[in-house]
Amino acid sequence: MPNQLFTPLGTAVVAAGVWAVAGLLVLRARARAFGSRQPFAAAAGDPAAGIRYAFTGAMSPGAKESVREHLPSYGLGLAFHGGIFTAFALLALSLAGFELPRSLWLGARALLALGAMGGLGLLLKRLLKAELRGLSRPDDFVSNLLATAFVALALVSPGQAWLLSAILLLFYAPLGKIRHCLFFFMARSHFGAFFGRRGVFPPGGSHVH
Repeated sequence: MPNQLFTPLGTAVVAAGVWAVAGLLVLRARARAFGSRQPFAAAAGDPAAGIRYAFTGAMSPGAKESVREHLPSYGLGLAFHGGIFTAFALLALSLAGFELPRSLWLGARALLALGAMGGLGLLLKRLLKAELRGLSRPDDFVSNLLATAFVALALVSPGQAWLLSAILLLFYAPLGKIRHCLFFFMARSHFGAFFGRRGVFPPGGSHVH
């Protein structure tokens, strides 16, 4: 794809990206404004080690009962997010006018295909399972559709329709559940630091005496 940065749609993508980043930063500042409680007990472990574990081993099926009991959804989620990351990488390259070598493009297409199938699979599960459907709100469906369309269009039609889908996705990011792209990292970091300091994470790790 030729350089799209200075086309009307390319400029709109950048503007939507600035909006998304600014909105997420505002949400981050609002969350941090609540402050944090100062721990009084002596540290029994390393907060940094806890954070590392929270983003690695603590996310594995062996450490999460909810994952072990829903392995298909776990796999669909991994594929979906991998496709989204791939689509955003391709978006950045297309805005700059770069093209992937054919060998890398084949791998990217595979990730996009898996991502689109993952997003569609999760959407169908939410629609077809009564318990999930009862818990769902319009935002759940809108967020999935926007992200799945972005990934699918990157695969089958990486042109103007894809750029338009990117604009919609970025504009919606700080407004709906897609904001979890920020709060996931904030929550896991806090979670890991707390249990790392208490010596709970990582399991069997070294403790401060």
